Amino acid sequence: MSITLAGFLWLFLAIVLEVVATSLLPKTNDFRRVGMTLGVIVLYFFCFLSLSKAMVVLSIGLTYALWCGLGIVLISLVGVMIFRQKMDKYGMLGIALIVAGCVIMGLYK
Repeated sequence: MSITLAGFLWLFLAIVLEVVATSLLPKTNDFRRVGMTLGVIVLYFFCFLSLSKAMVVLSIGLTYALWCGLGIVLISLVGVMIFRQKMDKYGMLGIALIVAGCVIMGLYK
């Protein structure tokens, strides 16, 4: 496996862990549910561990841009699909611009 591929796999894991942890934040009930709160903290810990491993291989700018951008896109989809939140045309435009930015960063790093 190439080093770059390993970096992108670490980045993918970091994004997935961040989206899961963020999705579970409402379940902590303002951090009053200790078990759920500890679960979220552990998920964020492994998210940042994975992100740091990705940054060893990939450039910091690319890694952070993809982590933030794809995290925003995925958590927005979770909000629409699981939490039944509505997204207006400006929200969709913003998501499209984030995706475009991620693609440009990925292609022209």
